[in-house]
Amino acid sequence: MCIGGVIGERQIIAEDGEQVTFHYRDSKTGDERTRTLPGEDFLWLLMQHVLPKGFRRVRDYGFLHGNARKVLLLVQKVLGVWNRIVPETIQRPTFPCRHCGHPLFVIGFRPPK
Repeated sequence: MCIGGVIGERQIIAEDGEQVTFHYRDSKTGDERTRTLPGEDFLWLLMQHVLPKGFRRVRDYGFLHGNARKVLLLVQKVLGVWNRIVPETIQRPTFPCRHCGHPLFVIGFRPPK
């Protein structure tokens, strides 16, 4: 199994014994950014991604495993994630209240006991 690191050697631009300069991709905007940190802070950020001895990454197993796409889609459907995935432009059927006629909206689901 090939496991990538937190940061590649190519991403480290400079290191002078005290400061480390590296570039990374901002996860929110997708833009590439450059950052300079003291060595201790850089190592602290790096170590946040290291698991303690004996721990396993959860995403390597079960429905989060890379080959479990069908199972993940089923889990998302069961948990109601589809509401966030399906665009709002899709017309959803509305059901009127039998007393006042206003449309009813599903606000939750309680599975049977």
